[in-house]
Formats: sequence, structure tokens, C-alpha cells
Amino acid sequence: MELWLWAIVLFGGAVGGLVDNVVGMGFGALSGSVMVGGGVAPVVVVTTINLAKVGSGAIAAFSHWRLGNVRWSWVLPLALAGVVGGVAGAFLLTHLPAQLTRLAMPSILLATGLLILYRFRPFGGVVPSVAGGSAEAELAAPPIVRRWHLALALPGPMGLRLASIGWVAGVLNAVSGVFGPVATASVVLMDRSHPRYAVGTVNLAEFFVAGAVAGTLFWLGGVGESRWALALALLIGSAVGAPLGAYLCRRLPARTLGLGLGVAMVSLNSWALARAALS
Repeated sequence: MELWLWAIVLFGGAVGGLVDNVVGMGFGALSGSVMVGGGVAPVVVVTTINLAKVGSGAIAAFSHWRLGNVRWSWVLPLALAGVVGGVAGAFLLTHLPAQLTRLAMPSILLATGLLILYRFRPFGGVVPSVAGGSAEAELAAPPIVRRWHLALALPGPMGLRLASIGWVAGVLNAVSGVFGPVATASVVLMDRSHPRYAVGTVNLAEFFVAGAVAGTLFWLGGVGESRWALALALLIGSAVGAPLGAYLCRRLPARTLGLGLGVAMVSLNSWALARAALS
């Protein structure tokens, strides 16, 4: 494996782990942005992120279970629909033309970065008080996001609403590596109970979705040693960045950190989009 590729993934893991431990989200989004901006192919990026999520997700899911943050009645609809959406998204990612995927992935990540900037905007934005956001924070979302969340809040079978969240988040995870920001925020607004249940349950569901996406992409594209090496580099980078993130979480304002995450994602993916359009 080329040294430059390993270095990009290591750096992406470090930055993603740092940000994720500061603001409670952003590992897949920011590490994916760094890798896409560095020229790594979208299929390799998604596979690497999901492999890393299987390892880190198992630890996170176990921790949330031990702390009582998991609502088991939510796990099956979220995880099952997320796996179905993730597998469908993986097939979509591998069957689309390469040029289209090089444009689609940074576009999704760029949109995610713009939404994060909107949430943490200096005037009028609302900063989440806990990891994963809060119901109050979602009220500051753009109208199109509020309409989606309003639909989730309408009367109807709880399992069906959770399944719709899981499916959408699973598809997005398969094509961009982003699962938690979509699923956690939606579940928080839908239920209105303590956000820790949404954070813990989504973390557990994400473990199964990440495994399904990584397995599907391996089955479709073959298992290569470089994928395992890249996933290891991402995990090592995350382990390096996480302690600094935990320290900064207690020292820096959440709004400043959120704006930094948004600016980084918009910048990296704008560069990736421009390069893909010109190639």
C-alpha cells in the first residue's frame, strides 16, 4: 500500500476522532471528507470507514448497553431497516459510474457540512447540549429538514417511523459513511425523551449497519489487504485524536468547534468536487 494513502487515512482518522469526541458526531463525515479530498476512491472510503466503525462501534455499543442508554424496542426496526438500506446503498455505490460516485459522495458530505454550519451559525443557531444533539437544537434546522422531522413526529406506528429513519440513514451510510448525524437527530426529535437513549440505541444499530455495508462492499469488490490496512490506519488515527478531542471538549465552546467542523467539511468537499468535475 502506498505510503501517501496510509498517511491520508491516518490523518483522517485522527481528525475525525478528535472532532467526534468534541462535538459527539463527525467521525465518518470528517474522516471521509479528508480521504475524498486526498483522492481516495469513494468505494474504498466507505469500506474503510465502515470497517473502522465495526471495531469502534462494538466498544461504543457495549458501553452504552452497560450504562443503560439502549432502548431494545428501538433496536430491531432501526438496525434491520438500516441494514436493508445499507446493502441497497452499497449496490448503488458499486454499480454507478465511477465519475458519478466521485461527484455524489463529496456532494452529500458537502451538504452535511452546510447543515452543520447552519446549526452552529453565530446568530440564531442552537448548540446541542449533549452528544448527538437535542430536540431544541433541531428546531434550528433548515425548513426541508424540519419538514422531514415533522413527518416523523406525526401519529403512526413507532416501529414504522424508526424503520424509515434507519433505512434513510443506512443508504446515506453506504454512499458517504454518514449514519449517526441523520439517525440520532431524527430519533431525538421523534421521541422527545432524554437524548442519551437515541445516542445509545443508534450506536448499537450502527454497528450492525456498518458490518452489513462493509461485508456487501467486500463481496461485490473483493477483499483486499489494503482495505484492512486502511481500516487499521483509520482506527489508529482515531485513537490518537480521541484523547485530544476529549480534552478540548472541556476547554472550547461547542459553537466554535461545530463551526470548525462545518468549515472543514465544506472546504475539503468543495475541493474534491472541483477536482472530480475537472478530471
